[in-house]
Amino acid sequence: MTSSAQLLGIGTASPGTELTAEASLGLARKLSPGEDAGRLGALHAHSGVSRRGSVLTDSGDREDLFVSGDGKGPTTATRLARYREAAGVLASAASRDALAASEVLAERVTHLITVSCTGADSPGLTHDLIDQLGLSAQVSRTHVGFMGCHGAINGLAVGSAFVAADPEAIAMVVCAEVCSLHYHIGGRWDQQVANAIFADGAACAIVGRRPGKPVVRAFGSRVFPKTRDLMSWTIGDHGFAMRLSPRVPVVLRRHVREWLEPWLAGEGLGLADISGWAVHPGGRDILEAVRLGLGLPGDALADSRAVLDGHGNMSSATVLWVIDALLGRVGSGPIAALAFGPGVSGEAMLLHVPET
Repeated sequence: MTSSAQLLGIGTASPGTELTAEASLGLARKLSPGEDAGRLGALHAHSGVSRRGSVLTDSGDREDLFVSGDGKGPTTATRLARYREAAGVLASAASRDALAASEVLAERVTHLITVSCTGADSPGLTHDLIDQLGLSAQVSRTHVGFMGCHGAINGLAVGSAFVAADPEAIAMVVCAEVCSLHYHIGGRWDQQVANAIFADGAACAIVGRRPGKPVVRAFGSRVFPKTRDLMSWTIGDHGFAMRLSPRVPVVLRRHVREWLEPWLAGEGLGLADISGWAVHPGGRDILEAVRLGLGLPGDALADSRAVLDGHGNMSSATVLWVIDALLGRVGSGPIAALAFGPGVSGEAMLLHVPET
């Protein structure tokens, strides 16, 4: 898919409170006393996450929410009530930041695309944003739901298509995720891994047409064969449950190059032509698997690692944080953005930053 849209600006937002790696380990030991303490310590020490945003304000708030009589934490309904409170606040903050960065008035937005996989509420985010930002009551509304960590790229593909079809269109793509509400007590080890790295945050991208701005050049998708059971995100009675097989990094290391090389070649590019890589930091091992699979230098994913370290894995919002960081330092040339989600599925976007 080729687009004539341009990325006018990005905004980000995180909660006002943080969960440090030390506090995260303390919470894990308190809520999952049956887990091996040493193993939990090693997980949090080597997660690649030093701190991350959390809408849960302090240890008392977290423990009050997650300690319940049946030992499994609050019901999904209770968690989603907190989602409704928090997601709109984060989405609005990121959107205001993006509108300011792109120098676009809210009433000029013609298409609103919301992205989230950590909650469901209707009318939900769209009405929150219309009311709080002053968007037009006639704004076109599209929701990209439950697609996981690559949802931002799906949302950008939708927004870019609107702009490519109408040169006067301005699309606002808003990702808001509240992952901490789906903290799991006990269960499989991969759920402990999810507890250690997922975070809360939002990001917004404004897409339109303006000379001199990064061009949204192309999108690509790939469902990796025979991986349906390796990564999943399902709704249960006690929150949404992540399934994350340790084989996921192996699959990506083996197959990411055979996907991306032909896709880039179709755009007249090779791996060495990419000026910057914005890889969704799904975890430390996933980043290293992608780096090795593509044969990239050791520092090629430094921006992804920095976002993971300082903010955690904010699901769909995270890749926009990485793109924003890259745009701040890449002078010109192509940027490749990659994210992976349930399936295992991959989504890619190619940006071209023009010379100034």
